[in-house]
Amino acid sequence: MQRVLSRFLLVLGLLTALLGGLTAGSASAASVPYHIFNNATGGSLLPYGYGSDSSDGILMYVWNPGLTAGGDEWTFEDVGGSYLIRNTRTGKCLKPGGPWYGKTYVTQGACNTNLEFQWGLQVRGSDGAYKITSRSSHQVMTPYYGTALGEVVVLEADSSVTKNWWSITPV
Repeated sequence: MQRVLSRFLLVLGLLTALLGGLTAGSASAASVPYHIFNNATGGSLLPYGYGSDSSDGILMYVWNPGLTAGGDEWTFEDVGGSYLIRNTRTGKCLKPGGPWYGKTYVTQGACNTNLEFQWGLQVRGSDGAYKITSRSSHQVMTPYYGTALGEVVVLEADSSVTKNWWSITPV
């Protein structure tokens, strides 16, 4: 029941932002922080440095949710049907980075509404899990192998494998 309620609140919050006409700039103060957990690894999406490094271009990892020091909190800011995903500690938004062993790693940068910062959310009806898709590359966010904590988060072609699905829950 708690899981259903959490997902309902997420959808309600995202719809409120969409229908309420919030802009990327004004949504940050009103947005509820969320944890983003990978369904294959159980890891929480975390920037390098546990949220203490606000440098552009740093790596994102899936990490033990109990050991994130609060650096794994994110807000979703509506930008016309897509979302900016902002880390509450660094203030930076997710975007595609550079090459990482044949794939593209996910990084952070100074938030703006350019296409590279926009992400789509596709919900799976059976359990409320989400695929998080880069609007610029049309690839999904996923841990590199999808088998362990500590993996770098990358982009790859969309498929329905477990590692491509994420749970988004309010903090």
